[in-house]
Amino acid sequence: MPNFQRLLPAIILPVILLAGCSGAAPAQLEGRTFISTGVTDKGVARLLVPGTEIRLTFNRDGQLGMNAGCNHLGGTYRMDGSTLRFEGGAMTEMGCDEPRHKQDDWVSAFLGSRPTVALAGNDLVLTAGDVVIRLLDREIADPDLPLVGPTWTVNSIVTGDAVSSIPDGVVATLTFSADGRVAVATGCNQGGGSYAVEGNRIRFAEIALTKMACDAARGQMEAAVLAVLGAEALTYAIEAGSLTLQAGAQGLVLGGA
Repeated sequence: MPNFQRLLPAIILPVILLAGCSGAAPAQLEGRTFISTGVTDKGVARLLVPGTEIRLTFNRDGQLGMNAGCNHLGGTYRMDGSTLRFEGGAMTEMGCDEPRHKQDDWVSAFLGSRPTVALAGNDLVLTAGDVVIRLLDREIADPDLPLVGPTWTVNSIVTGDAVSSIPDGVVATLTFSADGRVAVATGCNQGGGSYAVEGNRIRFAEIALTKMACDAARGQMEAAVLAVLGAEALTYAIEAGSLTLQAGAQGLVLGGA
């Protein structure tokens, strides 16, 4: 969950949407995220910074989000015929290396250049002059992992609006089995218990752990994990390879493998 720290100037960045033969409606975009599969300039491949991709998210509340490997840009969007207009917005201020900052600027400028966009099923193509960005629906390009099977490793701790990273060398994991059992490693102690899922809610019970003494960092990690697992009202959500467990203001974000 990116923390928007400053507002961008109140400018309008127009983006044009052209939906091929069938015509695109807002409902065809709402609630969908598209991930870049390739970029060309004058027919020649333009390589993105290694390890990055372009993501466009069309939220149901009329918000459009963009990430190109560093900061997150967000603002409102609306359809104007075959034109999608992206108005104003906010951007995070993460400290990234120069190549990724330049890529952020380049993609933002591309969106402001009024590209045409063709939507055909799960494929989205944005074109501005000689530049073409091809994207694929996230659910196809990077499908959600199942809860059962992967080893879920805690990547960050959520406290209110703040997201904290994990101390170096501390590894906490959850592994769910189809029989309703869960193996737990808190970053210090290990054990397990049971779990039950109902809709987007999940409840843990009978968590039993070893009794090893923990140093400060491992103890803090264990306390954060157990606070979430022990909550009465706990929800979960999986998007691609990310599992979020949320109990009020407390939460964990885990990556699956």
